[in-house]
Amino acid sequence: MKLLIVTQKVDQNDQLLGFSLRWFRLLAQKFSSITILCLERGEFDLPENIQVISLGKDKGDSKLVQLLNFYKNAWLFRKEYDAVFVFMNAIWVIVGWCPWRLLDKKVFLWYAHKTITWKHRLAEKLVNGIFTSTSEGFRMKSKKVMVVGQGIDMDFFRPDKTKRPDHLSILSVGRIAPIKNYEILIRSAEILRNQGIDFHITMIGEPVFREDIEYERNLKSIVSEMGLDKYITFVGKIVNKELPLHYQSSHIFVNLGKTGSLDKTIVEAMACGVNVISSNDAATKFLPKELVVADNDPRELAEKIKEISNKDYGIELREYAEKNHSLANLVEKISSKIQIWRSQLS
Repeated sequence: MKLLIVTQKVDQNDQLLGFSLRWFRLLAQKFSSITILCLERGEFDLPENIQVISLGKDKGDSKLVQLLNFYKNAWLFRKEYDAVFVFMNAIWVIVGWCPWRLLDKKVFLWYAHKTITWKHRLAEKLVNGIFTSTSEGFRMKSKKVMVVGQGIDMDFFRPDKTKRPDHLSILSVGRIAPIKNYEILIRSAEILRNQGIDFHITMIGEPVFREDIEYERNLKSIVSEMGLDKYITFVGKIVNKELPLHYQSSHIFVNLGKTGSLDKTIVEAMACGVNVISSNDAATKFLPKELVVADNDPRELAEKIKEISNKDYGIELREYAEKNHSLANLVEKISSKIQIWRSQLS
């Protein structure tokens, strides 16, 4: 069976989407060939049975040209795929539905976010199946939805305590945005500093939207005003392959994002055997109560950090990640279901 994947970017160095290449490599073992249509094509090393075609955003083409390239390639390569796997962006389901319907291609969507718009409601009616990470990842009632986990490469994200420093190392990873509540972590740092705790916080990520840029500027101002510059480092964006080292070099991973769905970085940290403290809606359902911050209160967070600084939940957290969110299990579930659905619907 041959598969078409539609995604935003194929680039192993991209911090946010670089992980998807590990998905594609394993999917290549389940399908005879894979064609990928992407807006942007960067650096990658993929199996020979995968071809990657850019729609032109990386070349500066207009959105109209990108759309025309999409239709052209969806038609030109029509004999090179039996089913379609749309990665995150539901708009491609809507845009591609007519030609795919005429070509009798079965269409599947991966989506894992709390936000549901008209695009997702319409896409749900058009697709043959929807894959998501947790029950919070696709907040619509539908018989088409299948929960398959986050898809974390357990070999890539693995523990290595030898990389941890002598001082308490705290890490946060993700887009710099108000929804992530980084100011709570900063204010907890002030409390820890005033109590004489030897620690350092590393924040990895960058702002994307205009309001995010202003938010980051405010965060850095708060850090300076509190005299926390030597305790907190804003690293910015890094390449995806460097993420494991940062997890492995940390004692505690903090995620205070109210995104509504399970943040992938939480499970990556768990896979690396790092203690995780979170107020994430989905994570609080399975994390031990000692690792949950209920109200995003800086004092509560500071107390949690101190409480678990000499404890190790790493084995327990990694086992949970392996059982419920491993990439191997996700790819097996997705590939099997696509082939089953196709045989039932053909």
